[in-house]
Amino acid sequence: MSRTQLIILVVAVVAVGISVFTRPKDNEFADRELALDSSEAKAAMAIIEKLTESTNHLAAHLSADAPPIARQKLLQISQQLTQASTVKLKEVSWRGEYLSVAVTCSPAGEHWFYMAEDEEGQLKLLGVQQ
Repeated sequence: MSRTQLIILVVAVVAVGISVFTRPKDNEFADRELALDSSEAKAAMAIIEKLTESTNHLAAHLSADAPPIARQKLLQISQQLTQASTVKLKEVSWRGEYLSVAVTCSPAGEHWFYMAEDEEGQLKLLGVQQ
């Protein structure tokens, strides 16, 4: 193989490699932002509004898959929500099979709730992050 052919071959391989790695891919795990007035956002906000009324609603909206530490944290945040003067939806997105819901509340700050659909298709709480 001549030097010219080798250079052309290397350039072709690099060009193919660049085109493969730079083309857009449909990533099933990429975040999918939702509108704040979407059905999922409204369902999530309904759950959070129930938590602002009383922590007694937590058991009805808690996923059976939620780990014990997440359950404790959800109870703690639910207690803070009952004392909040305002709770507003900030952002909602699907992250894989989990719904991530950001809410702002005063004076407590911002919380990220994580939810998933159960067997009946209803959203259930899995965890929370401050």
